[in-house]
Amino acid sequence: MEYILKEHGGRLPVHIKAVPEGMVIPTKTALFTLVNTDPKCFWLTNFLETLLVQVWCPMTVCTQSRVQKIFIAKHLEETGNTDWTIPSGVCFKLHDFGFRGVSSVESAAIGGCATW
Repeated sequence: MEYILKEHGGRLPVHIKAVPEGMVIPTKTALFTLVNTDPKCFWLTNFLETLLVQVWCPMTVCTQSRVQKIFIAKHLEETGNTDWTIPSGVCFKLHDFGFRGVSSVESAAIGGCATW
């Protein structure tokens, strides 16, 4: 870290490109790329990738919630429901029981935020 502080002014010598948040993209698309710009910091890429892939859980929850909301909306429309506000609307009909199956309160909060 002293080297990064001295040689890079405290900025990590990496270049990150990422898909903008909220984008709907096809499967098998890289969500982000991380390139180390200083060979002396070879360890940094693996360390940062390990941290960045922690977004897997909320992205998976968000993807599932989106598909379920589309499914609910389709069937509400087919059955003649025109009231999209609470309590009849799509957001109210998708219930989150994810708190029951996670390892911590923090995990539940992260997954729960992703349902909206």
